[in-house]
Amino acid sequence: MATVSESHNPLVLDRITRLRDKATSSREFRQFVKEITILLAADATNELPMVDIDVETPLQVTTGQLVSQPGPCIVSIMRAGNVMAETLRDLISDASIGFIGLARQPVTLEIDDYYTNLPSDIQDRYCIVVDPMLATGNSLSVAIKKLIDTGVSQITVVNILACPEGIQRITSEYPDVRIVVAKVDDKLNEKGYILPGLGDAGDRIYGTDDH
Repeated sequence: MATVSESHNPLVLDRITRLRDKATSSREFRQFVKEITILLAADATNELPMVDIDVETPLQVTTGQLVSQPGPCIVSIMRAGNVMAETLRDLISDASIGFIGLARQPVTLEIDDYYTNLPSDIQDRYCIVVDPMLATGNSLSVAIKKLIDTGVSQITVVNILACPEGIQRITSEYPDVRIVVAKVDDKLNEKGYILPGLGDAGDRIYGTDDH
């Protein structure tokens, strides 16, 4: 059964408010996305498979746990997910990064699938899919199907913002996928943007528009 975990951490809520502010610069926006990703990381990784090992401390031998190999694959839905993917990669030393390039048509909201680069052994890896926004769910649905078609069986999705419409679509189509999100917003507008939202995350991360 699908699970959705929304953060209520005060630091996350603080950063969300700063992301929403249209006066926030691109440099600040990227930094806040990184900080939210770090704050969500514990929840996003709490189902990673582990193995027991013996470890020798300065005082005695004890039993510990390490993330099992091969490490997880962090899958970025380009381009907006790249900052989140690199941030998680810094926290998970054995992780690899995969890329799925998807572009949403502004009028039809249909998805152009233009690029895929995934590890050859991705079917053996736990996958963490990152994308700042879960709006219509069109892009995420395409990405998840692509991963499942390659043999991936364990998927967690990490979003900064989501809306009920997108969550409903993904959880109904893919009930075994976990969603970890910083904040669930109110709804979509007629153009497929989340309200109250923060504008276009990719444009604000990379400073390519004045949203």
